Amino acid sequence: MAMHNKPDVDTQKLFSDPSGTTLLVDADITTMAQNGRLIVDEFDSASLQTTSYDVRVGQRAIMGGSSIEIDLTREKLTIEPGSYAGVISLEKFKLPNNVVAHLGSKRKFSYEGLILLTGCAVDPGYEGHLLFGVYNASTKRVVLPIRMKICNVIFWKMTIDVKPVAPDPYLLKGEFPPEFVNRMANVDVMAWSKIDAEVKRIEVLTQQVMSLQSKYNDVLEPIKALTKDVDAVTKSVNLLTEHLKGVGSRVDKLDEMYNKNSELITKLAVTCDSIAGKTTTQETTLREMTRKVDKFGIVAYVFWGIVLLILGGIIIPIIKTHLGIK
Repeated sequence: MAMHNKPDVDTQKLFSDPSGTTLLVDADITTMAQNGRLIVDEFDSASLQTTSYDVRVGQRAIMGGSSIEIDLTREKLTIEPGSYAGVISLEKFKLPNNVVAHLGSKRKFSYEGLILLTGCAVDPGYEGHLLFGVYNASTKRVVLPIRMKICNVIFWKMTIDVKPVAPDPYLLKGEFPPEFVNRMANVDVMAWSKIDAEVKRIEVLTQQVMSLQSKYNDVLEPIKALTKDVDAVTKSVNLLTEHLKGVGSRVDKLDEMYNKNSELITKLAVTCDSIAGKTTTQETTLREMTRKVDKFGIVAYVFWGIVLLILGGIIIPIIKTHLGIK
């Protein structure tokens, strides 16, 4: 956590408006630079704007994928399309403990496709040169000579002082820190031709994906229709299931009726067997009675024959007498 201190009295005297948080204007920046503050080396009034200062490319640069530094006092920095580079500012800064700096890119770089890779703030109390990374996102080479304006910086005065961090010993001398050199040496730089080929390959893949999307939509419609048909069939099956449940219930009732009828038929069969037994008994009785009747009829015939003979023996003589027959 930063420690807060009272503002430096000597520095406060250099501000045109010593009260409150203030954006420093060109007069403030010039006065501070002339008194060994803000910009202590290579200050140039030609780089001064109304409320900012244009930082310039210094003497050292390095290309991504290489650990070899380039002396810009002897040659210009040429950044190929799709390549990275690192540069150190020409100016050396020494910010008071109550001044913070904000960095901004130049529109010219944006138009040329050059992207500035750096932080946006410089902490109060910072001392040393600024380190920038740049990337060429265009399809053309970008050339950066020494003293070319690379970004602008604005300065804000704060109402308190903060304890500064220790300066980087290499940037203090305007040199690349070893860890930055190692990182740049291991940057995977892709030639623009490869980038262009990759972009075209991505475009082809995109077209293929769009084609697959169209085919997918073509397949999706029949699937949707089939899904609707399946839903309709499912509903019909559900209705049929309910109907079958009703039929099953009726079949169960028929089974119960069948069982009851079977019981009744069994009872009826037993009754019929009983009746058949009784009928057989009665038939036997009738046969015996018939035999008896037959015997009685023969006796009756004999009896009546005798009676007739007797009557004949009696009546015939009477008739003869009556008729005078001898």
